Amino acid sequence: MTDRDFWDSQYRFSRIIPGFEDALRTMASQSADFAENVRLIRSEYGTHSRQWVEWTGGTGPEDVLPVVLHGGYWRALEAETHRFLMRPLRPHGAVVANVEYRLMPDIRLADVVADAKAALHHLAAEFPEAQLLPVGHSAGAHLALCAMADSSLATRTRGIIALSGVYDLAPVARSFLQDEIHLTTQEIKEFSLEAGIPRPPVIYVNGSEETHEFLRGGALMSGGSKAVWHRIAGADHMSITWMAAAEMTMLVSKILVTESPSG
Repeated sequence: MTDRDFWDSQYRFSRIIPGFEDALRTMASQSADFAENVRLIRSEYGTHSRQWVEWTGGTGPEDVLPVVLHGGYWRALEAETHRFLMRPLRPHGAVVANVEYRLMPDIRLADVVADAKAALHHLAAEFPEAQLLPVGHSAGAHLALCAMADSSLATRTRGIIALSGVYDLAPVARSFLQDEIHLTTQEIKEFSLEAGIPRPPVIYVNGSEETHEFLRGGALMSGGSKAVWHRIAGADHMSITWMAAAEMTMLVSKILVTESPSG
């Protein structure tokens, strides 16, 4: 096995996960069903067609604003097909939001991170009484954590639920993804994440069936303060979204009840 083959075996889910394409279709179908039954309000935070946020009403407290940030390795997928994650968050905020952002390689990673920050700032301004609760999957988890480098966002954030995030970018650059997003040495250095950095409380969630690299990431990142690692038995990188949705009340409660989650 070559070096590239090994790292592809960690990241290339279209080949690793049986039914990967079926999972994408299910995401889209469930998201379309959700959108048909709620009123979604869209608001732009920039001039690009992908620089927008949307929200709908929830049934939870007015001082918490759950926000979905989708994955796709910074270069694929859409917020519209991740609306299904808004459904389990509705009981946890009076409003639930969803973020879209621009994609690599048309822009650089710094621009994607800037979009995540701008989107969260936009939501914070729209709902000034609410604390943000970002829920990110894969690259979305990475973006949620990167946004916390902005101290004004960090102070407005109650906590983060990081589902199967990508935190160390050096291995990413050794996989098939490098042919698509062309990470630079500077980007790897600037946007790889470390444990122990002051952040709002974070729950790092992984599935027992994920690849070693994703499990390693969650384990290492949860070594920081105000952080905990939660594992879901039987979940892989895709099914973790639905399995975490089934446990969302517990995950949110770990953030809302305490500033230093444990367990």
